[in-house]
Amino acid sequence: PPTSEPKLVAVAFVEEPSVPRSAADPAATAERWRKLLESGKVRPDAIRNLVSELSAAKKSEDVIALLEQSIILGQGQPWMYEVLALTMEIAGRPREEVERVLLSSRDLAAADTESLLFLAAYLARFERYAQAIRCCRQASELQPNRPEPYVAALGYAQRIKDQETCVWAVMGILTNAWGPKELALRETARGAAAEIRTDWQKQGRLIELARFERAVRDAERVDLRIRLEWSGAGDLDLEVLEPNGTVCNRDQRYSPGGGILIHDGSGPTPGNSYDEYVCPLGWSGEYRVRVIHSWGTIVGKRATMTVVRSVPGHEPITDTFPIAIGAEPAEVRVLLRHGRRAATAAVQPVSQQQPPRKTRLTVLQQLQPTTLQQLAPATGNPTGAVGYQPVIAMFSEGVSMAAMATVSGDRRYVRINANPVFNNITDVFTFSFQR
Repeated sequence: PPTSEPKLVAVAFVEEPSVPRSAADPAATAERWRKLLESGKVRPDAIRNLVSELSAAKKSEDVIALLEQSIILGQGQPWMYEVLALTMEIAGRPREEVERVLLSSRDLAAADTESLLFLAAYLARFERYAQAIRCCRQASELQPNRPEPYVAALGYAQRIKDQETCVWAVMGILTNAWGPKELALRETARGAAAEIRTDWQKQGRLIELARFERAVRDAERVDLRIRLEWSGAGDLDLEVLEPNGTVCNRDQRYSPGGGILIHDGSGPTPGNSYDEYVCPLGWSGEYRVRVIHSWGTIVGKRATMTVVRSVPGHEPITDTFPIAIGAEPAEVRVLLRHGRRAATAAVQPVSQQQPPRKTRLTVLQQLQPTTLQQLAPATGNPTGAVGYQPVIAMFSEGVSMAAMATVSGDRRYVRINANPVFNNITDVFTFSFQR
C-alpha cells in the first residue's frame, strides 16, 4: 500500500559453472595419440581392439586421430584405411578427405582384380563414380577376359551418364560373359546397348551407331565352343591346348590364348555333369582337346563332345561325336580356320585367378578380437586356411539287444528291461578328395 515504507531488495547474481566440452581439440587429440604410440605402450597388434572399443564408445575423433597417427608412424595396415574412411564419413568430414583416404589404401592393397574392384565399390559408396570407373578399367587391364570389371563399370557409368564408358563396358560384357551364370549379365548389357541406340538415333549419330552395331555383332560371336557331357557319379576334366602353346583347364580357367573354362561340373547330378570351354577370340590353328578321367564311375565309359566353330558370313559349324573313357586321357584335335585373335591376352598368374575363400576379410571381421589370421597355424600361412581331419566311426548293422535286470528288495521278483536295436544301412556313397 502507499502508506507502507519502501524496502530495499538485494538481488544476488550467481554465475553457473561452465560445462566441460565433450569433444577435445583435434590437434591435441592427435598429439596425445602420437606420444602414446611413440612410447611403445600400444602394440601394433592391439590397435585393432583399441579401435573397436573407441568405436563402441562413439569416440569418432579419437578413432580418426589414432588411425592417422598409426599410418604416419609407419604402422599402417590395409584395414585401417577402410575404417578411417567410414569413421570420417560418420564424423562429417569433407568428402574430399574421405576420397583421399580411400585412394591411399591402394598403396597397401594387392595389385589384383579383386582389390581394385573392392576399392571401386568403396569409392562408389562415396559417389566418386569417375574414380571407381578408373579402378574398373585398371582391373580389366589385368584380366581383360573377366566380366566383373565391365559389369561394375557399367553400373557406375549409368549413374553419371557416361556413354563412352557404357559402350566400353557393354562390349566387355558381351565379349567375356559366357555360361549359364552370366545370362543375366548379358541381358543387362543388351538393355544398355538398346538405350545407347535410342540416344544416338535421337542425336543423329548414325555413323557411330553403325560402328556400334557392327561391334555388338562381333562381340556376340564366339570363335570356338567345346562342351563335354557325361552321365554317372564321376568327374571328367576338360583340358585345351591352344595353338600358341597356352593351356586352359580347371587350374587355369582364363588362358592367355583367350580361352575360358566357364563350367567345371561333376556327377551324379545330370544338370551338372558337363565341362564347357569358350574362346570368344581365338587363334587360328589346331586345338588339342584332352579328356581326363578324374574320379568316379562314368556310365558306359562314354562321353559326348560338341564342338561349335564360327564361320564369317555363315551359320556356325557344329560337330558332335562320342569320346571313349579309359585309363589314359582321350585326345581330340580341332581345327579352327577363322580365328580373330591377333595378340596374346593378359591374364593374372594361376594363383590369383581363383583366390581362396576368406583371403580378404571384411572390416568387421578384421576388427574382431579373434580372426582367421590369429587362428592360422604357425607355418607362415598368410591366408588363414583351416585344415580338417577326417573322423572315422564304426556303424553296426543287424539286430542287437541290451538288457538290464533289477531285483526287488525282498529278492522275490526280477524285472528285466529289454532294448532291442535294429540297424540297417540303406545306401553308401563313395567319393574321392580333390584338390
